[in-house]
Amino acid sequence: MSNVLEVDESIITNNLLLPENKQQDEDLNSLLKSFESPASVTFKPHPGVCIKAKTDKNEKVFINLCHTKEIPAPEDLTDIEFENMLKEEPPSWSIPMSVGYERFESAKDGTKCPTYDIAINSEYFQKCESKFHFMQFTIWTILSAIEAKYDKVLSADNFVIFKNRKVNGTLHEHRVEKRKPKKPKELLQERKPLIQEINSAVKDAAVKQDSYVLLREPKEGQMLKSIGYFRLPNKLVNDKDIKVQVNQERVVVNVDKLHYLVDLFVPFSIKTDKVAAHYDPNLQVLRLDMPVLLG
Repeated sequence: MSNVLEVDESIITNNLLLPENKQQDEDLNSLLKSFESPASVTFKPHPGVCIKAKTDKNEKVFINLCHTKEIPAPEDLTDIEFENMLKEEPPSWSIPMSVGYERFESAKDGTKCPTYDIAINSEYFQKCESKFHFMQFTIWTILSAIEAKYDKVLSADNFVIFKNRKVNGTLHEHRVEKRKPKKPKELLQERKPLIQEINSAVKDAAVKQDSYVLLREPKEGQMLKSIGYFRLPNKLVNDKDIKVQVNQERVVVNVDKLHYLVDLFVPFSIKTDKVAAHYDPNLQVLRLDMPVLLG
């Protein structure tokens, strides 16, 4: 007699999706379709310069300004055109860039500080290196991008470019959407800063969309919490191998050794400090409980 328990896959699927009724199944399918993303390219940028800035609370922030050919260059301006552009309202010139997610890296004194990888075009980076007024304007633009995305207040006059350090920590891979850069007026209409930000990611991997699902609580009325279920590949996984990164608008679940990645941009704001994770090794399902910021 066999000691192996035969498990019906449909039972696991039903437990994973936790459908209350047929209508909820339809709601889930509709929600999953909303996460279809445009074509993208993944790259690891080259080191450029490391910048230390300060918040309004005098806290240190590190910016790894890196570069790649995968990001388009801004319009090539002469020095005179650049000076004239600064007088415009709004400016008719913008800088395409990929703003990485917030992570914490150690400073020299051992303290953990917010660190961001910001990627720009390689040729434009060389121009910034040779002409400081372009570098300064680019740094101001980057500071504005970080302020807007991560709700921080940074000093535009209190930054330092390290001479002997190009990176704080390790540069991470980015994923950028293949789309035309937007004009500054379009960005202004969307109430965004003068930045052409391209969404970034950690790794690029092919993961079927049916390997995860997001539920909302309660089903009706104002959403208070989202519950995410992520079904990992049918291999033994230690919970220490699972990397989860969450910010207000994005969820990344990554298992390097299995080439597994789910990278989601969610249509709600997450309370990142209240997120809880639980991994069930029997079902090989990761559960994320994500309370929602109320508008």
